Amino acid sequence: METDNVTMDTPLSSTAPAKLYAILLKLRPLQPGTLMPFSGELVHGAWMRWLRGAAPDVATWLHDGNKRRLFTCSSLQFPLPAPRMLEAERQNTHMPLNPEKTYTVRITLLLGQLFPLFYEALMNFNIAPQGPQRPPFMQIGKQLFLLEEVIINNEEPSGWSGFTSLAGLLEQAQAAMMGSSKTLKLEFATLTTFNRSNARSRVYGAHYALFPLPLYIFPGLARRWEDVAPPELAGVIQKESIEQYLQDDGMIVTDYDVRPHHIKFTTHQQPGFLGSCTYQLRGPDEAPTGEQVLTVRQQIWLLAHLAFYCGVGYKTAMGMGRVRLA
Repeated sequence: METDNVTMDTPLSSTAPAKLYAILLKLRPLQPGTLMPFSGELVHGAWMRWLRGAAPDVATWLHDGNKRRLFTCSSLQFPLPAPRMLEAERQNTHMPLNPEKTYTVRITLLLGQLFPLFYEALMNFNIAPQGPQRPPFMQIGKQLFLLEEVIINNEEPSGWSGFTSLAGLLEQAQAAMMGSSKTLKLEFATLTTFNRSNARSRVYGAHYALFPLPLYIFPGLARRWEDVAPPELAGVIQKESIEQYLQDDGMIVTDYDVRPHHIKFTTHQQPGFLGSCTYQLRGPDEAPTGEQVLTVRQQIWLLAHLAFYCGVGYKTAMGMGRVRLA
């Protein structure tokens, strides 16, 4: 699998297919140890170190030269019941690592050109010495992990792996029947929040919003579409039209099960929320005009599916804001 040529603007060509990947890495600790219960910050660092070894120019571009978030990393997921992990996160109780058990990291790639680099690096890793001399795949904090399995499958039982293309999402959105109203339910599976600040709030300072209002979610997803879409698809999402629809209360909350939560990063405590929220997309639709190919509600439907890969809100590259349609 070949990578694209380097361009003037980025180390990646913009001509590769606009594809999205959600990859599950199954890892096994090399030896017993402990790790903080929410390790998204550490996994992010581990991923960047791995990428730096595989493609240094790309790693530098992603980290320093361009602030667009073209990947996400999860925290290390323990094979333990969710209530126990949530309590450990609240208390910041370091969790034991058992070399006999398998742990999971979820990586999403929002730029199609990143996948060949990932694949090539995996192939190079797989031809490394096997057995006792096999090198660890990843170091998270001070803990070393071996790679057991890589899963990229739309039928994976947990529902957190998959792949698609932006063109495929567009086709599905065009076929989506909205009716007089359409309901969407989003599951916020990891700590989510929105760092809110604007000219009017500068007197009081920024704050972390603890409820998933549509205006907090979908303009950000529209910006993410602009980041990842090729020129021929960039105009599919019209951010101003979406914002106006939301400001006019075209999309409203009809049900929710949201609760506050917090996690501990290495330097600070981060507040946010978990749970689910149901939204109603109210019609009627104005027919698409000019170059517009989707109604506003179809655009929101598309962005809700994009969220599976790019997450929503604050620090998605460090394990926060993992979301999917429920």
